[in-house]
Amino acid sequence: MQPECIGIFVNGEPRHVPANQSLASLLSTLDVHSERVAVELDKAIVRKRDWNQTIISNGAHLEIVEFVGGG
Repeated sequence: MQPECIGIFVNGEPRHVPANQSLASLLSTLDVHSERVAVELDKAIVRKRDWNQTIISNGAHLEIVEFVGGG
């Protein structure tokens, strides 16, 4: 039996991911290193301290922005 999946959008691209995941778990699944990223969920910034409690729902729109240092 396969786990239930939901459809979401990550940086404008459609994706199917397992249902009932926290934002922190989703970032790990997507291999996004959380040290230097900001995440917007349905046009609202999600604070890093809230990532474990924020559950991703079907149809969610996420924008993940990585901070890059340089000169």
